[in-house]
Order: sequence, then C-alpha cells, then structure tokens
Amino acid sequence: MIDWHCHILPGLDDGPETLDESLEMARILASAGFRQVYCTPHCLLGRYDNRPSQVQGAVAILQRALRQAEIPLILSPGMEYALDEYLPVLLDRPQCLGDSRLLLVEAPRKTPKQLIRQNILHIRQRGLLPLLAHPERSPSLYHSPSLRDRLAQFGWWNAGEDGCFSFVRELRDMGCLFQGNLPSFAGRYGEIIERRAGVHLDQGLYRCFGSDGHRAEILRSDLAASLPRLENHL
Repeated sequence: MIDWHCHILPGLDDGPETLDESLEMARILASAGFRQVYCTPHCLLGRYDNRPSQVQGAVAILQRALRQAEIPLILSPGMEYALDEYLPVLLDRPQCLGDSRLLLVEAPRKTPKQLIRQNILHIRQRGLLPLLAHPERSPSLYHSPSLRDRLAQFGWWNAGEDGCFSFVRELRDMGCLFQGNLPSFAGRYGEIIERRAGVHLDQGLYRCFGSDGHRAEILRSDLAASLPRLENHL
C-alpha cells in the first residue's frame, strides 16, 4: 500500500517533533502493510515556511534512519499546499509528489469557492495535476453544510442525493483529483464527515488514500480502526 499524505517528517510542521517519533510512525505504517509514503508537510506562508529543498533534505535524512533501523519503507517528498491567495507565488517552484505531476492541496476552512476555482486553474495551467486532500473534511467545498449536515446526522437528509456535492463535482470536471483520509471512514472526525466519505467512495471519487498521520499513537489507532472498515466497504 501507498500512503499518499503523511506528516511524518520531524520538526517541519504540526507532525512529529523528533526523529524517534518519526521512526515510530514508520514502524506503524510498515506493520500495517504500507511500503511507500509521500512525506507531505504543510506549506503555509508565515506559519510553516517549508521549501522543496528543505523537504527533500529531511526526506533523505529520515530515509537513511529507516535503513539503519531496518524499516522497509520508501519515502518520497511532497508538500501539502493551501488553496489560498499565496499559492500562485509558490507555483514557481512547487514540490510535487515524488517525480509525478501531482500537487497535493487542501481547501482551508471558509476559503471562497471562487478562490478555489482560480487556484485549480493556476495549477492546471502550469501543467500540474491538483490532488485535493481529504475533501470530505473541507466545509468550504459544500453548500449550506451546517443545516444539511445536521439533518443528515439524524437521517433526515440524504447527502448523496442533493446539490450539496455539486461544487466537488465541478472541481472534478476541472481536472481535480481527490485523496481520501483513512480515518474519515472510521468516524475519527465525526459522523458527518464519515457519511461524506462513504458517499464519495460509492461515487468513485477518490483517486488514492492517505493516513494524514501526524503523531504515532493517533496513527496507530487510526489505522487499526479505518483499514478494516475501508476494506469491508470496498
């Protein structure tokens, strides 16, 4: 298996603080059956000012540590970019996922839909493929989420049969690909997001999946809960 979205690099964002915890995350992933991990620290100007060269260097250091610890995991560099007003500047020298043209992006909370559209177009114009991380967790992608999600929570609204997902479909038609978070299928982020993830899975929306792992102990419990449920769903 491949983990397409993991904050495993130490000291770069809100992921592990130490190399030891990164190694423990690697052991957990390897034990769960993963063989390749895309290392995707946040790229947020003013908060996590990571650059491709910095990420590549951190990947090389952690990969050497994995070999020394005999952990059978292959690491590849990446970053998780925000679809905000600063993205066009960062597209001059982006860090895609490994050697691919896939650029991992996320839609921050309350991001205007028009800004999301513009950024997806900017990415496509650069010849890159936007891979939208955990769409099920991004309220800015859905219409009137508060009321409809509350109704759906109690079974009074079938979220898969209304216009709630029309913007997600629009992004798909613009050439956007989608990455699902494994913990979403186990209710880690709540019932509403679990229901969204299930609908997207049934619709065949997801191109790939990621742990979105940040800390070892949470990663361990997330994988134990989510992998069997996802396998049963598939």
